[in-house]
Parts: sequence; structure tokens; C-alpha cells
Amino acid sequence: MAHQVTISPPSPLTVEDYRRDWEPRGWHLLIIGPTATWREEWGEWEAIRDIVQNCLDEAESYTWGYDDKGLWIKDYGRGVQVADLLLGPPKLKPPYARGKFGEGMKIAALALVRKGYSVKVDTTNKEMWIVFYQVRVNGSADQLAALWRPVAGALGTRFHIIGYTGPAFQDRFAVNLPLDAILHKAISTVQTPIRRFDLLISTPPGRIYARDIYLKDIDSPFSYNLWGFEMAPDRHGPKSEHEMHQNMGTLWCTVTRVDLLEKLLAMVVSPAEQRTYETHNLNISHWTREPATDKKYVDFIAQNAWAWQQAWQNKFGESAVLRTEARMEPMVRHLGYKSVEVGYDVRDALALAIKTDVALVMESQERLGGAQRIPDEKLSPRERAHLALALAMAGRLPSTSVRGVYAAIIPPASDRARTAGMYSRETQEILISLEQLDRGRSTVDTLLHELAHHESGAEDLTREHSEQMTWLAARALEELAGGTWREELREVAW
Repeated sequence: MAHQVTISPPSPLTVEDYRRDWEPRGWHLLIIGPTATWREEWGEWEAIRDIVQNCLDEAESYTWGYDDKGLWIKDYGRGVQVADLLLGPPKLKPPYARGKFGEGMKIAALALVRKGYSVKVDTTNKEMWIVFYQVRVNGSADQLAALWRPVAGALGTRFHIIGYTGPAFQDRFAVNLPLDAILHKAISTVQTPIRRFDLLISTPPGRIYARDIYLKDIDSPFSYNLWGFEMAPDRHGPKSEHEMHQNMGTLWCTVTRVDLLEKLLAMVVSPAEQRTYETHNLNISHWTREPATDKKYVDFIAQNAWAWQQAWQNKFGESAVLRTEARMEPMVRHLGYKSVEVGYDVRDALALAIKTDVALVMESQERLGGAQRIPDEKLSPRERAHLALALAMAGRLPSTSVRGVYAAIIPPASDRARTAGMYSRETQEILISLEQLDRGRSTVDTLLHELAHHESGAEDLTREHSEQMTWLAARALEELAGGTWREELREVAW
């Protein structure tokens, strides 16, 4: 009778046992195939994992419990057919299924019987015992087999692991997690036969679930339940770790909670504030499309830029930009900003929401493109005198001539830095801001700064630029000591 444990068959079952005790009672014998040594690395967890996986593929849910005989696991699906127990050319499940080759249930039973448990399966219109059957060939070998007979009344499939009182590993199946453990969900690439969602999970932390099934532990404050990467043939690992890391990235692309994004930034900033699995593995610089909208997942970062920008500002301050080119660092600092480096595999995606060092410098160049030269006749006598000193110094100090020095109205280089002067490599001309021309000292300071650009070809705040300014200042002192620019200095207001 279904769901009632009768006397279990011996394991291994001999042909004599079968002929004497089981065949007369209507039990049929099916030789499944593999020997008892198959998949010796499997234990109770691997077996229960595949039993539950089969339940979820069949019915999207399962129940479990204990009775006085052991652990039982049940689903309300279509049931197991006798032919489903055969091993041979694999009957491939569809790509959206959790299992692929339909072999896990048999291997699970084999592992449990090898461990010394009895396995009873009550399924639609039949009951089964999974046993080892002793085959005599040059001695004997134990092969996996099933005793089965038709019965009435069973609905779905119930696995009974008789003698097992250990854990049911219920926390290793995402379908059992409480709803309040789910921090965020995103539409997965798997849409058939139902729409699946990738999950970001708070507790228990530090796990990856693949298609609702525990995959492995990771060093992370988060857990993930992912559907959008291809599984290895045995469905117990990813076919490609890289694809799994990309799937983690597509999930993060859709997050809009600022507090979660702050935690992400702490993990992917370089050097990491919190070194985790994500620090070196998370990848969100690819272009997978979200099937519901056909938008690239990374497009959601641009769409929700406000959340990423707020998280960025909270973590790194209002003056932080995203570093994309190390050579831009001196210019970024000159503009009153700091650049923050993140991992290579997340940088391009973050650049869709966060201002980069390159964008900052380009904005500065556009601002400075509005500089306007001021004709000499519009300058005050003092300003003309200071400009004359600058012209005289520019004609003598550099090793190559400067084509011109002019007064100008120069816009601020950024919202955090004013601009005292400019040098154009194309025209080899120097512009000095009108404010700097009010005093001789500020005029000379600005001139030496811009002449150092002319001489070194280096950017602001680089070692080459600083060394060139020091050298030019020393030259200027030598010239002053020798009486150079005596006439120009008479009108200068220091």
C-alpha cells in the first residue's frame, strides 16, 4: 500500500531472494545499471539535493518531514515512470530545467543505498524499492536495480529514506528561504515555461544557489540565487565560472537601493574596503539583454543613475570621479577632484552613471574654450606693466620661444578650481587671467607655471612639471640678480 513501509528487501538482492520472496507478490525487477562503486564521492547531501531538484523540476515545490522510519521528500507532480529509471542515452531535459540528463534521481538512490539506507519510492500508480542486485560474473557485482509493482492511490512522488534521521538541508534550497531574506530580484534570462528571477539574498549570507539549489559557499555579505548561466552537464556547477560572475553582474545592474549599492562599491573599489568574493569575480561590463524589455542589463545602471550617484557620493564624497586612465590623475587633482579606481570588470558599467576622469577633463576643456583675450588698450596701466614683465620673462627664460603672452578672461576650469592661466600647445601662447595681472607676484607665479607646461609638455602636478617650475624659478632669480628686466620692474606692484 502506498506510503506504508513494508519489510524492505535485502541489499544486495540475490536472484534467489527475488524469486522466492518478491516475484510471487507481484514485484517486477528492473536492472538499472551502474554498480555500487559509481559516484563514490556522493553522500547524503548530494543525494537529497538531486531528489529535491527532481521535485522542483516536476512540480516547482516539495514537502518533507520525518516519521518513525526516516526522512521523506514529496512532490505533487506527474510521477515517475518505470522507463525513467533506465540508464542509457540521456533523455535531455529542456534548458530551463534544474536537472539536465535525468540521471540524478537514480544516482541519488544509489548513493543512499550504498550508505546503508533503504529507499522506498511511492509514485503515481506504483511503488518501488531501490536496491543493489547481485550479479554473478567471475565472482559477483552489485548493480543498481528497482523492485516495482502497480498500486492505486498515490499522487505525485514520495521518496522515503529509511534509516536516515540526519538533516534535510532545507536551507540549501532557495524555495525555502523566507520572503524577507530577499533583498532584490531581477528578471532572469530564463523565461520558459515561466519567468524566473535572479535573487539577491541577505540570509544566510555567503552562498550561491543555482536555479534554487545550493551550489557553493563564497566570502560575501550576500547570497545569490541565479538562473542566467549555463550549468555543467551534471548540473552541479557552472559550465563557465565567468558566465556565473556575469549573471551576478546582471542582477546588480537592476538594483536601486542606495544602501545595497554602497555595500557593492565597498567590495569593488580598488583597493577594496571589504575584500569579498565579488572583489575579484563580479563582472558587470558585458551586454546581456533583459528579455522582458530587450534592454541591455547595463542600461538599467544609466536609467537609475541617481541611485548609483548617491551611493557613490555617500561612499567617496562629492569630489570623487571614476578613474579610467591613470595619466588623468594629476589633472583631476588640479581641478579639485579625486579619482577613485574600481575593478576592471565593473568600471565600464559604472561609467554609465558615474562621472569619469576623462569626462571631467573634457568638461574642463570645454569651459576653458570660452576664454577671451583682452586687448592691451583695455588694460589698466598696472595690468599693462605686469603683462609687459611677463612678456619680457617669456622671451628670455624658456629654451624655446613662446609666441605670445596675453591677458584674458578665463572661466573656472571646474566648479572646484579657478584658472589663473592657460597654455596652448597648438599656438604656443600663454593666457594670464585678468585677476592675476593685478599683482606682480601673482603674474610671475602664473607665468612660471605656464612656461613649465611649455618647456616640459607635462600636465599639472606631475613630477616633470614641478621640476620644470623649480628650474625656471631658479633661472628667473639669476636673471634678476644680474639686473635683467630692470626697466620692466620699475612699474610692477608686488
